[in-house]
Amino acid sequence: MTDVQVLGTKGAIREISEANFVKDLDKRIRHRTALPFSDDRLAAVAAVSTKLLEKRASLPAFVTHFAFWTRKSALQRLKESYLRRMPETTQARARGLVFHLPPQNVETVFLYSWILSYLVGNANVVRLPSTISGAMQSVCDLFLEELEARADEAQLFVRYDAASEMSAGISSCSDARVVWGGDAKVDLFASLPLRKGGKALWFGDRFSWALFKGEALTALTPQERHMLAQRFANDVAVFDQMACASPHTLYVVGDAAAHSETVRAFLADLGRSIREKQPPAAAGLAIRKMTEAFALASTGEVSSVLWQGDAVTGVFAEGPGRRELRVGGGFLQVVFLPSTDDVPSLIEEYDQAVVHFGFSSTELNAMAASHIGQGVSRWCPAGTALDFDFIWDGYDIPFELSRFVRVS
Repeated sequence: MTDVQVLGTKGAIREISEANFVKDLDKRIRHRTALPFSDDRLAAVAAVSTKLLEKRASLPAFVTHFAFWTRKSALQRLKESYLRRMPETTQARARGLVFHLPPQNVETVFLYSWILSYLVGNANVVRLPSTISGAMQSVCDLFLEELEARADEAQLFVRYDAASEMSAGISSCSDARVVWGGDAKVDLFASLPLRKGGKALWFGDRFSWALFKGEALTALTPQERHMLAQRFANDVAVFDQMACASPHTLYVVGDAAAHSETVRAFLADLGRSIREKQPPAAAGLAIRKMTEAFALASTGEVSSVLWQGDAVTGVFAEGPGRRELRVGGGFLQVVFLPSTDDVPSLIEEYDQAVVHFGFSSTELNAMAASHIGQGVSRWCPAGTALDFDFIWDGYDIPFELSRFVRVS
C-alpha cells in the first residue's frame, strides 16, 4: 500500500510506502547535505528566479516579489549577512533534515523557509497543501526541474493523508521542523518527537496592526496620499488580509477632530488602490464586513462607518484602546491615540508586525524600546508588511537551521 506521493517534474508522482519513505529519509536523504551557501545551491535558486522574472508580467504580485527576493544579487547579500554574523573561530554546517509544514492560506511563505533551509545546506521534506494555485504549482515545477538537473534527491515535495502516521514518522528522523499555521496546527505537531537534539520553529496565530502619525498624514498632498495608499494596499489586499503580517487595525496618533477627514480621504484612496489590484471581494466576505460593521455600530463601540464599495470598510472607534478583530477583505478599525505614550499598552504577546508611517527613526526606536516583553517582532514601513525577511517572528531562520562548529 502506498502512503506518500513524491512530486516530480512534468506532473510525475512517485508513490512510496510509509515505511520505505521514512527509512530512506533516515538512512540516506538526511545525510545529503551541503556547506551553507554553496555555489551550486545559490546558482539553482538564482536560475529559477531568472526564469520567473522573465515572465513577471503574467505572474501574481506575490510570486513576482518572491522572484525579486531570490535574484542573484539578493542571494549574495543574504550570504554576506550570514557570514558577517558568524562568531569568530566558528564554522557553519547544515543541521540535517528539515521538515516543513506550510499554511493553506498564504501560499508563498513556505518557499521562503524552504529556500533558507536549502541555502544553508539542509536536506528538506515539504508537505504541500492538498491544493495549491496554478501559479504556485508553476514555481514548484521550476524548482523540481532545477533540482532534477542537478541530481539533487534530498529536496522532497510530498503529499500524504493527514490522518496517517506519516507526520510522526518524518518528524522522528528530522533534525528540525518548521510549522506554519494556526495555534491548533502548532499544538497538533508539538507532541510529535523529533530526532534527539532536534529543533522546532513555530509560526502560529499572530495579529498585526498599523500605526500612522496623523500630523504626517494630514501634511501629505493628495498625490502623496494616493501613493501611500497604493503602498498600504499591498499590506491589506494580498491574501485577503489574512496573512499574519496584514494589519487589521489602523491606529492614528493625533486628535480625531484634526485628522479624521484626512483619514477618511486616505481610506477612499486605499479603496481605489485595492480595486486596481484585486478582483471584487467574494459575496460572503462582503456580507461579513457589513455584518461586523453593523454589529460594532449597534454596541456603540464605533462612532461612524465608512464604506468604500467592496474594497474597504472602515469603522471609527469611539475612543482609544486596543481594538482587535480579524474580518479580512479590507476591513479596518480606525482608532485615534492621544500620543505615542499609549503605544506600549496596545502590544500583546501574539502581535507580529507594526506597520508604520510618519515617524522618525528616533521615534520608532523609542517606541520599540519602550516594550521589553513578548510581542511585536517587526516594525516595518507601510507597503512592506508582507516583505519576507530572514528574521521572522523573532527567529533568525538561517541560523536556527544551521549547526555551528567551534574551532579553537
